Order: sequence, then C-alpha cells, then structure tokens
Amino acid sequence: MIVKGSAVVLAGRFTEVSRAEAKRGLEALGAEVIGSVSARTDLVFAGADAGAMAELAAAQDVPVHDEAALLAVLSSEPAEFAGIPDPSAGPDAALERLRGADWSAFAPVRDTVPLREALEALEQMDGITEAHRLATQRMREAGAVLRHPDVHRGDVVTHALSPCGRYLAIGSWCGGDYDRGGAVQIWEVATARCVNVIDGIRGGAGWPGTARNLQWSSDGSRIAAEFDTNLTGVWDPHRAEAAPIAEAFFFASAKPTGFALAPDGERACVFQETPHAFQSSIVSMLQGRVSGPPDGEELGPEPIRFSTPLSAEARAVFGADEEAGILFDRAFWSRDGARIYGDIGQGRWAVSLDVEQRGLAWFRETGSADGPPPEWSLDERLLAHQDGGRLVISDALTGEPTADLAGYPGASFLSWGPGGRLAVVVSPDPDVAADPVVGIVDGTTGVHRYDLPVDVDSSDPHRSDGLTWAWSPDGERAACATATGRIEVWALGEQPERLHELDGLRREVDGYTSTFDLVWASHDVLIAIGRRALRFFRATTGEIIGDFAFDRAPRAPRPLDLGSDLLPDPVFALDGETWAAAFESGAVIVEPGREDALPDLLAWSVANRFAWPVRWGDLDIFPDARAAARAEPRLAPFVG
Repeated sequence: MIVKGSAVVLAGRFTEVSRAEAKRGLEALGAEVIGSVSARTDLVFAGADAGAMAELAAAQDVPVHDEAALLAVLSSEPAEFAGIPDPSAGPDAALERLRGADWSAFAPVRDTVPLREALEALEQMDGITEAHRLATQRMREAGAVLRHPDVHRGDVVTHALSPCGRYLAIGSWCGGDYDRGGAVQIWEVATARCVNVIDGIRGGAGWPGTARNLQWSSDGSRIAAEFDTNLTGVWDPHRAEAAPIAEAFFFASAKPTGFALAPDGERACVFQETPHAFQSSIVSMLQGRVSGPPDGEELGPEPIRFSTPLSAEARAVFGADEEAGILFDRAFWSRDGARIYGDIGQGRWAVSLDVEQRGLAWFRETGSADGPPPEWSLDERLLAHQDGGRLVISDALTGEPTADLAGYPGASFLSWGPGGRLAVVVSPDPDVAADPVVGIVDGTTGVHRYDLPVDVDSSDPHRSDGLTWAWSPDGERAACATATGRIEVWALGEQPERLHELDGLRREVDGYTSTFDLVWASHDVLIAIGRRALRFFRATTGEIIGDFAFDRAPRAPRPLDLGSDLLPDPVFALDGETWAAAFESGAVIVEPGREDALPDLLAWSVANRFAWPVRWGDLDIFPDARAAARAEPRLAPFVG
C-alpha cells in the first residue's frame, strides 16, 4: 500500500502502536495525517472504538483498513530523499546535489528541517546561492504557501505552547465583528515565523479575562478552543479550515465555562448541569457536533456524566445544597487519562476527579479566594498552595501533604518548573505590605533554596493563560517580566545570577497599562506575548529573532479591501505607516522601495508546519492590486 501524498485519518485506538508513533511513521512515508473524514480523505486506518468515523468513511467510499494494515505500512521502508547537501562542500556541490535529487521522495515532515538547516549553514559560509533559490522553487512547487503575521483583528486573549515545545498557538477575540470572528495562529518557535492560520472562527478563540481557552492534545495533532462564546471545538493545528473537526454545546452561558481536553484529543470534559455532583461531563470530540440539555438539542454520542453524588462532607465544605452541583474554575486532564484536576471557588479548593469512577477522588482546601490559586507540578506528581501563612506541598495522587514551609504573604502566583522546582512570586502591590520577592523552593524535597530580589509584574492564573515568570525547559534558568516592563533572565544554580536584561513589550494599549506573558519554548527561545504584540528572543544572547505587532491601522490607503471574501486577509501592516499585501501564492503588493522589510515578516510555510525563508528565493512583487491581478487569480474579479 502506497501512502505517500495521501490524506490519512487515524480513527479509534490502536493496541500495538500509539497514535503519535503512527502519525510520525506515516508522515515519514510522505502521508498527510488529518484529523477528520472529509471529501479530501484518501484512506482511514481504524482501531478499536473507531465507530462513527469509520462508518462515515465507509459511507463516503473511503477505504478503511485495520490496525494490521497500519502496522504493515509502518514497517515498510520510506524512500530516502538524497537531496540534502553537505554545506562544507560548497555552493556548486550543493546545487548539483539538489538538481540531481529525486524530489518525489521528499517527505515534508521528515526532510524540511534537515534541508533548511543545511542551507542555513551554507548561507553562513557562502551567502545566498543558486542552491537556495532552487530549493525554494521546489518548496513552492510542492505546495508551500506564503504567510504574513498580521491576522488578528481583536486582542490576543489566549495562547498555548505545544507539548513538544516547537509550536506556539495564539488566539484572538472577534474585535468589533462577531460573525467575522477571530483566529488561531500557529508559530514555529525555531524560526519565529507564522506557519498556519485558522481564520474566521465565529466569536473568536477564547474570551478576555479567562484562562485555558486553548489546549493541545498530547501528540500535538489537535488543538481545542472555546469559541462562539460558549462552544468548545477541536481543530487540526496544521490545517486552515475555520470549521472545527468536532464541537460541543450544552449551556448558553454569557462567556466560556471552561473545559479540559483529554490527552488523545478525542474527548473533552465540559460543563453540563448535574445536580448533586460535579457539573462536568466527558463528551466525544472525535468528529461532528455533540450537544444536549439544558440549552442544546440532543445530538451525537451521549455524554458520560460525573454523576457520583458528592458526599455530605464535600457539600458542606463547598457550601452546596443537595440540589446544586460544583463547577471547575480551571481544569486539566492528567497525561495518563485517569484523572481530571482543577480548582474551584477562585482557588479555595483543589480537587481531583476519577475518570473511571465518574466522581470525586479527593478535595483539599487550599487557601482564600484572594490568594494565589493552587498549582500542579509539570510532572503532575505534586500540588502546591498557600494556606494560613504556610506553603504546602501535597501528593497529587492522594491530596495528602508532603512538605510544609514558611509561606509568602501577598504572593501573586505560583509557578512550577522542571524537576520539581517552584517559584513563589510576590509582586509589587500597594495594598500588600510584603516586599516584592521571588522564593525558589525545591518542591520534591520541601527545601527552600533562596529568594530573588526582583519586582515581577503581577499575574492572575484565573484570568490569563500565561504568567510573567517562565522557567527554561531544563529548569536551570528563568525569565521574568518586571513591574517596569523589562525582562530579566536569571541563572538559578547554587547561587542565583542575573544574566541579562531585555526590552519588554509596549504596555500601553488603548490608554490602559497591560502586562505581557512569557513562555520559554524549545530551541532556547523566549517569547513575550502581549495583547497586540509578540516578540521572540534567543534566551542565551537576548537577540530578537522575531518582532511582530498586530491590529495596527496605518494612515495610508490600503492596497485593496476584499472584506471577508478571502481569509486570511492578505493585507497586513508593513509598519505603523504603510500597508502591504501577501497572497499564499507568493504575490506581494508593496510600496516600491520597501521590499527589504518583507523578510522580517513573511515566510513560506511548508505543510503548514515549517517556515522557509523568503530571502532564499524571489517573491512576485507588484506595486498595486491591478498589477498583482496578473499573477493572483483571486484578484481578477475585483479588477474592473
């Protein structure tokens, strides 16, 4: 069976191979693994519980194969792409290697990054060569599309780093046009460039002042968001369709009610009225729409309710009467799929739900509503909270305390790092007598390490997806956004050391002071995320490798206005004074003399996953829309 060039769906659960392994193997063979059955699906591999997805494929005459067939395909040897040059051999040898390569063997997911890295090394030694231009032409012929970063029409209100750390997703609200909607934008961390845009999401992705509106599946193949005010949807982060693969609706609330995505990305825990118990249900997010009472018609598989009644003790502690249920403020699904953790009462209690038993596993009082909410460690083994002037570390499986330390009065938030390291952040606050400080604690041993004399800007984990503190992936360093809007990077070894200070993002937005979040991703890249800006740094050197502003309105006339007829909108702000336009085909409208500004903003996107530098090849440059219509067919109807 040949799968190269095929759009493949993995349905159900497999016993001999994980979905993530199967996905990687198929992509190495040149297949495109997509999240749902549609008109473009070529074949389906169905495991246990494939159910509706396999039936839908069969109804559309899409071939459906079992796990044995999948394993047979995965055991086959992919054709090797022999076109990756040796940079040290020089530009002529590189060009010859690329010319002689069998490009039909090129598998984008497997080969793009090695080829890009080889050409980057060649550029450092010999500049941009004919080898770069030939490779860029091959990328375009293989379907690479041109991306610009300026796709948001409202504030960026949600963000999430992929589990692998290689992709950042940011989501925007709808701005002034609810039906036009917002966007989820996918950035490749290594290149600091936009590689995919899911635009036209009704009502926007996320909601101002709420948290955990974007969540990735554990293998990065799906991303879920709250949209259209009170719906939960799932998308393929490397496809551009605005319509979700699956969606759930139960309650016509005035803002999102929160959710937790299962590790497999095929289920979600969502709000549903359940008297006597937790008001949460597990719903299928495999494909299609699931809805039910109180406000939706009954569609799709029946939800699995957390129907085990609360004990009298739990009702008394939570202040719930016999008819009331309890609703999470924040929740997340454990990586092993067995538990759902979260907090309720604005951080007053931490709870653990047992997925199999459909009920409360344990709960623990974790402090007052005006203190920092409880936080689980990255490996999900530990829970930290402040209570009664003490910092308490507990076992996340049982909820029982394992360590008790002196607390930090006035703490703004807690932040876990790798290896069980914990930061307790006390931000400047005129209403709190405590001095600003960051306490560093070893949560595994319960030992206080030291305090950092730094004024970290405040964060509210209930109202934002990010924090003003970010740990490095190895846990040896951290970065913080200060109360003055700067970024400090610290080494946190035996003795702490401030390594360098960086420029933060502009904090004045529409006359209001706005904080920005920090995320430390793969490739040692530090990212600052604001409501209307995004900046990527090399954490070691402080070098800015990507700097982007959103939703600007230059005074100059726009080169064209297509309304909502073409998404994402090709028009973007080149800077604060000038418009430009970039089409996926490679046609670019830009004011003459401003072409040099394009490489810092644009990139070719290969398979909606990998950025390819535009400086390595020619763009189709035009001075105005009328001239561009000769190369961009979608402009023809708008030219008289």
